[in-house]
Amino acid sequence: MTMLDGRADAGISTAAAPDDLDELFGDPRHPGPFDYASIVADDDARRLSTTAESLLDEWEAAAEFVPVSLGGRWASTEDLVRRWRPIFRRDPALGLGYGVTSLMAALNVWVAGDEAQQREVAARLLRGERIAVGFHELDHGNDLLANEFTAQPDGEGGWVLTGVKQVINNVDRAESVLVMARTSPEPGARSHSLLLWHKDAATRLFVDTGRRVLTAGMRGCRIGVAEFRELPVPAGAVVGPTGTAAQTALTAFQVSRAVIPALAVATVDATLDLAVRYGRERALYGGAVLDLPHARALFAGALADLWLADALSAVVVRALHLAPAECLVLTAASKYLVPQLLQSAMQDLSVLFGSTFYARVAPYDIVEKFVRDLAVVPIGHAGSTACLLTILPNLPAWVRRSRRTTTTDPGLFRLGDPLDELDFGRLSLGAGSSDPLGAALTDPIVREGLDADTVEVLDRLAVELDRLRTEASEVSPSLLGADAPPEAFALAHRLTLLFAGGAWAGACAAAPPGSVLRDEVVRRAVLSRLEARLAGRIPPLGPDEVDHLVGIAGDLVDRDVRFTISEPAATPPVPLEEGDTR
Repeated sequence: MTMLDGRADAGISTAAAPDDLDELFGDPRHPGPFDYASIVADDDARRLSTTAESLLDEWEAAAEFVPVSLGGRWASTEDLVRRWRPIFRRDPALGLGYGVTSLMAALNVWVAGDEAQQREVAARLLRGERIAVGFHELDHGNDLLANEFTAQPDGEGGWVLTGVKQVINNVDRAESVLVMARTSPEPGARSHSLLLWHKDAATRLFVDTGRRVLTAGMRGCRIGVAEFRELPVPAGAVVGPTGTAAQTALTAFQVSRAVIPALAVATVDATLDLAVRYGRERALYGGAVLDLPHARALFAGALADLWLADALSAVVVRALHLAPAECLVLTAASKYLVPQLLQSAMQDLSVLFGSTFYARVAPYDIVEKFVRDLAVVPIGHAGSTACLLTILPNLPAWVRRSRRTTTTDPGLFRLGDPLDELDFGRLSLGAGSSDPLGAALTDPIVREGLDADTVEVLDRLAVELDRLRTEASEVSPSLLGADAPPEAFALAHRLTLLFAGGAWAGACAAAPPGSVLRDEVVRRAVLSRLEARLAGRIPPLGPDEVDHLVGIAGDLVDRDVRFTISEPAATPPVPLEEGDTR
């Protein structure tokens, strides 16, 4: 990252950002220009809310994606996630379509761009412009190095872009497009480069962006196809050295793989709030839905899944700053497991809503949209299999590092503690030098902050971690590539669950007074779901745990407090005594 001496010299706004988009948007449950009813209507019409986009323009939302050193507001990635979550509590398509796509593109410039490119992109974003990402070609899926889109030298130092890129969000309305192009016919990681096309009246004639792709989830996003017909771009369009697209993208992916799951947590948070309200008011069999044992068990399981997903995604976001060398594996684990946990929670909640869900009965018809939108998170950007394929080749190195890691950085788990600006140069493309989340299962400092029952579960997870190390060390490295057998993928899956256990243990041990993470029943319930996933079968939580979690949820809704554990609440949750089901 190039550090700039002065922001004003670049003509960039230095206005402070308001922290609370919730206040700017208003309560979506109440009638207003950006309420749930209007969001559903816009989704049905396959458009984003113009009102919401205007509000985000006013808020200078794109400044969140520009590092402070380049004149923006992005210092702590944890703060970035917190400030953008109100968007994902209302409309994930707006979050992706308005800004997150631009973040995914800009990350490559922050990682590998030269000073002039970084200044240019920062200025464009701060003017409210968008950048689209043209990486994927449908014939090759997530195998980006098999892409056929080409960039040929024009003989005068520039390049000519030819080919088709599909499923590009905002390709028709973005002012710039970052494309991955083949610059060598040879196979391998050095065959592709990143090039940035800034649109103008002349060059637009070389690209057809008129065809839109209709999707079931994220309907409001303008996902399209771009056909490049010998588009000329200057020599300065190449981001990073020629042939380094793969390493730049893998480095940039680490940030987006951390941020996107953490943002998606907010959508399930909003759904849980709606589920409590629905479950209380909907009469069924002579009582309320949330009085029914099955409905209560579904809700409690979903809440436990949310808390585990929130803990893992939050700790991994902090790891970008505090354990960057380990983030290739950690962020892939988060991008793989967190969407799975969130989808599991949404599946349970959709059953709780019953016919109200599939008949789309207002005001709860927003939940049907949430389910469709979240289904895109595991497959979009970098799919679940691609994330496991990032972990697999690094398993041998992880085994060696993990066996010699006995302690972890307590700062990883102090959610909300200040973080310095992210240093992209510290992110690496290896397994790192330690196993901070695995170590949390046995770290004496972590265990000192936990109750005896929780430590007993950690003992079992530590045994599972040792077993996994042994099994992984016995797999031939030749079986850890794209054609890995199912047994190898199962190892990577189990590892992500153990990382989640370490994140949960660390977050619980570091939690401040008043946090729900200090509640022993909550700790036990979440770890029970985790162990069940490791065993391959997930039964309902016990009746006492269900009653306890439903009681906590009702208390949070009554006080209008979020369910998430990774961001400060206006009024902190009050842990309940065991057996108290108020």
